[in-house]
Amino acid sequence: MRRAVIWSALALVAAALVWWAGGGLDRLALVAQEAQRSFQTQLAQGLRSLRAGEPGALAALWGLSFAYGFVHAAGPGHGKFLLGAYGAGTQVPLRRMMGLGLAASLAQGVTAVALVYGGVLLFNASREALQLAGDVWLERASLIAIALIGLWLVMRATRKVLRQVHMAPVAVAGHAHTHGHCDSCGHRHGPSVEEVASVTGWRDAAMLIGAIAIRPCTGALFVLILTWRMGLVWQGIAAVLIMALGTAAVTVAVAATAVLAREGAMDWAARLGRARHLGPVIEALAGLFILAVAVNMLKIL
Repeated sequence: MRRAVIWSALALVAAALVWWAGGGLDRLALVAQEAQRSFQTQLAQGLRSLRAGEPGALAALWGLSFAYGFVHAAGPGHGKFLLGAYGAGTQVPLRRMMGLGLAASLAQGVTAVALVYGGVLLFNASREALQLAGDVWLERASLIAIALIGLWLVMRATRKVLRQVHMAPVAVAGHAHTHGHCDSCGHRHGPSVEEVASVTGWRDAAMLIGAIAIRPCTGALFVLILTWRMGLVWQGIAAVLIMALGTAAVTVAVAATAVLAREGAMDWAARLGRARHLGPVIEALAGLFILAVAVNMLKIL
């Protein structure tokens, strides 16, 4: 059953790449933009109903917020590309990758709350200034951070390839001393493989979440600014966190699909005896993909 799911994910990723190359992303962007504008109008109406005290208005607002987050994430966005490419390019467990998708989405919501209420309370910022900071400056900062992550993945994959090239002669030389006095001195001369993987995992997680969370969702800023003006502070913050859960529903699915697709590719490579060499290649391609997407988005801004 699991193998069928893995191969289905691999086929889905391949189909998505073909669809993207055929210009499907541009069409999806137009549909998503129209849907988001419609949801923003409904959110504004829902907030007016909430301020008027209409029954069921709060539940309706939170439902709209979740739907907006889902639609927003379904459109083109750098968070999905980063998590998807990272999940496909690195050997990360499925549960951890799904947790990263959830954490990154929630962190975006927290960033939106910090930006709006920090800007209002500390700097008396206007709505225009907050929108400019979120939609322009922070988006650029996020894309630059994502581009650097892509470049870093390429460099890390390159080091792995070079290490593999030099590993064979070192292994042969080491084998000649296997029965000598170098067996073990009883002391640790460095961290274990598990410890290194743990440190690398946390470092990668912090970079991924941070790069995505820098740029808050436009809809979250829209809701927070309106609820602040209406005096509906906690209702607005709760709506933004629920919106983040809607976003997470998509990002988690993308991350999980990417991990399963990688497992399918590695399973195929293992049958050919090429799994050891394919891993760094996939990581390098993932890094190049992340770098290309981020640079292209920076050009559009």
